[in-house]
Amino acid sequence: MYLPPSVRGFHSLIRSLALNHLKLTLIVPVFLFCIVGYAQTTIPDTAAGKVLRAWLDAFNSGDRSKMEAYIKTYNPQQSVERMMGFFGQTGGFDLLGIESSEPLLIRFRVKEKASPTVGIGTLQLKSNSTTVDNFGLRAIPPGAVVENIKLDAPERQLVIDGAVKNLNEFYVYPDLAQKMADAIRASQKGGDYDTIADPDTFANRLTKDLQAVSHDQHLNVNYSPVKLPADEDKPNPEQEAQFRKMLERTNCTFQKVEILSRNVGYLKFDAFPDPTFCGVTVVAAMNFLSHVDAIIFDLRENGGGDPRMVEMVSSYLFDKPTHLNDLYNHKEDFTTQY
Repeated sequence: MYLPPSVRGFHSLIRSLALNHLKLTLIVPVFLFCIVGYAQTTIPDTAAGKVLRAWLDAFNSGDRSKMEAYIKTYNPQQSVERMMGFFGQTGGFDLLGIESSEPLLIRFRVKEKASPTVGIGTLQLKSNSTTVDNFGLRAIPPGAVVENIKLDAPERQLVIDGAVKNLNEFYVYPDLAQKMADAIRASQKGGDYDTIADPDTFANRLTKDLQAVSHDQHLNVNYSPVKLPADEDKPNPEQEAQFRKMLERTNCTFQKVEILSRNVGYLKFDAFPDPTFCGVTVVAAMNFLSHVDAIIFDLRENGGGDPRMVEMVSSYLFDKPTHLNDLYNHKEDFTTQY
């Protein structure tokens, strides 16, 4: 499941099953050769460990003021609304163990209090700081093995080659793709990546370097500690059932629908999930608001999603077929209209 940057992982399933031709996510397919246990449940007394403890205390409290204090102190880029919403979905987390620990980087395993879902998390601090540089959570599919690796020069080369290949194949602007490829090749040649052995750190650094050229916030390099299926593989019935259950438990990310004063409708939803599963939720919400004079769509925490859901929601706003958008597939050279 993939959520916002702050809780990447627990909503990555939405991303992996949704059609999202506009976003190019470069998944780093580096897999391990040594499996680690997670017997250690004591949080290390490191800078990263202290911030992890602060996050767990604030998040599990469910208290808005405590979350705001955590954000102000450690992670100013975080959103308290998103954090509160994520708490509502998960009920908080139980710490199962520490996977690995460095002074500014800690990897940990948690379990949702509200479900059997187990996830792997990474918290990385900026240099000489207690400010969070990168924080992610990824759900571990049932039966998957979490792997822990250290990158060497050949593996970093493999990742860079894969990133450049994906850019050239899929990125919508070929000239900009080449500029990004040249930039990371130059950084590699200059030795900027030579000391990076942690895959999350490397993915985070590549993301920053690519975005520094493209200014494209939809472009990310992500590391998965569990083996991901090939892109062309379709989810099996068990995975689809798990996905549907997650969407039902989160009400397809539809958080609130109400009628305000002066007959103004209000609808807040935090993603555009697959209408195959969530179309009925849209219909129910819009039917409730069918007699209002105006509607406020609250998309402040919405991370995007399936363009077909965008099309479905937008259909309530027009009285005739209306061209909304074009999505261009660079690799196959075709355009889908919505």
